Amino acid sequence: CSVDDIFSEFKAVHVKLPPKVGPGTLTLLPNSMPNMNGIALPEKGGMICMTFGHNLDKPCDDEMMSDDPKIVAKYVKEKFQAYALIDYEDFAAQWCNQSWNTTGQVHCNFYHSNKLHCLILGDAAHATSPSIGMGMNTALSDASCLNRLLDKHGDDSWDEVRQAFSHERVKEGQSLTDLAYYLFSFDTKQQLRFLLAGAIRTVIWKRFPSLVNPDPQVLIGCGYKLSEVYAAAKSMGIIDAVHATNDTARREYWEKRWGMIQEEKTKSGISAKVLLLPVLCAGLAFSMYIYQQTTPPILS
Repeated sequence: CSVDDIFSEFKAVHVKLPPKVGPGTLTLLPNSMPNMNGIALPEKGGMICMTFGHNLDKPCDDEMMSDDPKIVAKYVKEKFQAYALIDYEDFAAQWCNQSWNTTGQVHCNFYHSNKLHCLILGDAAHATSPSIGMGMNTALSDASCLNRLLDKHGDDSWDEVRQAFSHERVKEGQSLTDLAYYLFSFDTKQQLRFLLAGAIRTVIWKRFPSLVNPDPQVLIGCGYKLSEVYAAAKSMGIIDAVHATNDTARREYWEKRWGMIQEEKTKSGISAKVLLLPVLCAGLAFSMYIYQQTTPPILS
């Protein structure tokens, strides 16, 4: 097993359901504010939980670091354009009344040991970031699988149960952690290319579902197994490309952070904020679009 952080920090707020967001709708919000990615998860009582974070190597703007709710409220109202919120002041008050959070990322190749008579599941086996909103679903699927295997093999056959559990669930847990970390590139231009390609693939899939797979996020929203989504993302070249980009960015950050190498002066070029504009437009439009899909796709 390996345990690490998710290379980002985030905050979460609970706000009233915006008028343009349907009840029960999950929305991904990539680059929804400068250097910030987000996700909105539905809650009971006409509420949603909105989480926004930034990578360690690309801090968000100073306004979102502020402890002044007025500054945060003004900034969010100006910069967050995915949909209008009902109460920006409430958002800002919650935002300023908490510290930045991070979470661990657990990656295990086995979920059991018959020698130690133990079995792990849920976050103990595959803790990860909330970027695709599937952590709790995967943990519940772990529990359901264990219950089914106990019914099949019997309560006195734990060696068989533990081995069968690892065989069935490791691929789902590893797919969860890899998809959460490698579906979204730390490189703005690379992420833009994948967003546009995903939008095009999904449009084609809606008309000719037997010819092409949609964007992997559509597959997640349609309830496919995460191992199937991972295989689709791998075949599209997303996993390998983003794996190289994100791992390099992470390594270089810590090399510079601890003084292992000297930071080089960067040459002037196109502003990151200029590059962010098309990502913002494409990302917000696509994130609102893909989770409206209800017809399960055909994996080609």
